[in-house]
Amino acid sequence: MTIALRFGLCLALLSFCLINARAQELDKSPGPETNVAERVRVLESELERQNSKLDQLQKTLLEQQQTIQALLEKLSVSTQPVATVSAKEAETPVAITAEPQQAPTVEQRLTKLEGQALKIGPIRFSGDFRLRYDGIFRSATQPPDPPLEHVQNSRARYRLRLNFDTDIHPNLSFHGQLSTGPLNNQLATNQDFTSMTVRAPFSLSEAWVEYRPVKSVQLQGGRVLDIFADNSRFLFDDDIRFNGFNEKYTASFNPNGARVSSLELRAGQYILSTPNVAVIQPNSPLARAGEVIGTAGRSATLFHQGLLVNQTFNKRWNSQVGGDIQLYRHPNQIQLASTNDGLVLLVQPGLGIALSGPLPGTGNATTTPGGVVYTAPGFQVARLTYRLNYAGFTRDDHVYPVTFNLQFARNVATGLNERDAMLAALQVGRITKRGDTAFLYVFAIKGANSLISQVTDDDLGTGTGVNIRTSHFRFEYGITRKVTFQSLFFIQNSLRRSGQYPNFFVPLGDFAPRTYRVQQQLVFAF
Repeated sequence: MTIALRFGLCLALLSFCLINARAQELDKSPGPETNVAERVRVLESELERQNSKLDQLQKTLLEQQQTIQALLEKLSVSTQPVATVSAKEAETPVAITAEPQQAPTVEQRLTKLEGQALKIGPIRFSGDFRLRYDGIFRSATQPPDPPLEHVQNSRARYRLRLNFDTDIHPNLSFHGQLSTGPLNNQLATNQDFTSMTVRAPFSLSEAWVEYRPVKSVQLQGGRVLDIFADNSRFLFDDDIRFNGFNEKYTASFNPNGARVSSLELRAGQYILSTPNVAVIQPNSPLARAGEVIGTAGRSATLFHQGLLVNQTFNKRWNSQVGGDIQLYRHPNQIQLASTNDGLVLLVQPGLGIALSGPLPGTGNATTTPGGVVYTAPGFQVARLTYRLNYAGFTRDDHVYPVTFNLQFARNVATGLNERDAMLAALQVGRITKRGDTAFLYVFAIKGANSLISQVTDDDLGTGTGVNIRTSHFRFEYGITRKVTFQSLFFIQNSLRRSGQYPNFFVPLGDFAPRTYRVQQQLVFAF
């Protein structure tokens, strides 16, 4: 009985201990509140880790943006000497504001980069398109004057020119230009609204290589502008280009008492024809043009040289004075090229095609009516020129510079009458942006023995380049920076008639009524 009692008490004590241990284990297991707290702690840890990654990414992105901006600035600095800006764009005033600059957007940076890539490319393209109305009007003569029909030529015309330039080397460059216009007219690049629907020709107008061994020396070779070309409508037509060479040397001076800022020495050598005739025969067109029978046919050439002195008086006044001389060899070949015989001999072989007619632009006095020998025994044209420039005045936000130009020329190869020519021009204003206006007046006299008609201006002298007295008015208005409206008006009178002097015959005499010419045109530059 005692043993059984002890066994029962031990069993009860063991059961109590097991129950108590199980209760303690239950108290140590996590409850609902403990699970929520643990989850919150884990999420906070994960969020901190993500924030750390975001901060690192933002820092990396900022460093990349700074690197890109530094590269863009370096590229902009390195391309500035290569990019070229047109003269009108360089003259356009830039408005300066006090607004703070904002960081460029991605699109702006991309546009800037594309523009710089185009500028530093191998070829730079530019050009212009001109849409023109051109009207020429002249009444018929009345007895007892020689009969002369009236002129009423009202037409629409256009001109397209495409320029392409490239820098072959830092001191060697190339320039070319393609232009519309009839192939047998050296005085015009205009294409009339005619020929039914046939496409207009597009031909080479300019092509030259320019070499600058030093900054003060410029050498050109190819189909070039005349070295003294100034678009004044005096010596040469604006569309005339010569096959040959140009040279220019510029000497710059420090401020001095004479106010001379620079001296320019210029020269040009141009080849006008290559007859390729070994022996001139009695029936040769060259013989009729005064060449010596039995000798070789020589090329007609032009040598043009002179100097220009530039003066700077102050920031608003400057001037240019100079002199030059044109020396023609075998000039009668130019008149010969304006006949059918000369066309076949001198012009068509060089082009390789048959033209519809001889070169236009006659007007000089010849020894016979419609002949090929000039009345003047030679052409050595000496010229003096003076140009005065004033910065002008300002009205609203438009600037009106003033330019006065005076030119005088004489054919010193002859002592005959009508060997002199002169031009006086006054211009007020300049087109650089929208709303700009400009006005030009030109008065010119060109004797029949003074300049060669086939190369001088054919607008100032309509129907004849010389033997004229002309007043020219021009008004311009800037529609936008690269679109200009121009209105031109010419009043022309002939000076002398055939037979007035010995061996003096001109195609248009002084009995011709006054000629009026009107041009209204839009010029688009691109």
